[in-house]
Amino acid sequence: MTDDERDRGVLSPADRAYLRGETDLASVQSERNTRARIRDRVYDGVRDFELLVEHLDARDRALAFESRGDGTETFDGLVAAVAFLYAVADDAGVDFSTLVAEGVNVAEAANDRAASVDLDVTYHGLTAAGLLDRLERGERLSLTELAFLHRSPDVRDDELARLLDDEEPVDDGRIQSKVTSF
Repeated sequence: MTDDERDRGVLSPADRAYLRGETDLASVQSERNTRARIRDRVYDGVRDFELLVEHLDARDRALAFESRGDGTETFDGLVAAVAFLYAVADDAGVDFSTLVAEGVNVAEAANDRAASVDLDVTYHGLTAAGLLDRLERGERLSLTELAFLHRSPDVRDDELARLLDDEEPVDDGRIQSKVTSF
């Protein structure tokens, strides 16, 4: 199911089209109103998770994702949700490691247990030259690193395709198709 065929979630189909740049709004005020509406829905949607955690039955939670494709859309959506929450935590000045530990323990409390959570984030700068060198040495790159190269103005699509020609294909669904659609 494409984004255009999906029902309204946090975003309406019109909101999705706007964010993808597929919609021209009639005025500056219309754009301000659309952006404000999206911000409000995102905030309210995040706040709804507390209600879902506390009151949505485990069976309903499981059924929400059961039999919904081959799982790649669910995986991609969850990866994007974590990425979004990571960025929002930074914007809000909240330590993401603490956020993850608390979230895991709220979920585990429903199973009458607690968890020790260790999240170690080590940052590495990305440069097109450095990633190309790694590819030329035969190293595998993550999908994020491939996406960085694909978006880089310093790397031609045909050059990247040549370097990836010997790579084994990775079946990661829509994320990979977005990354390697050159």
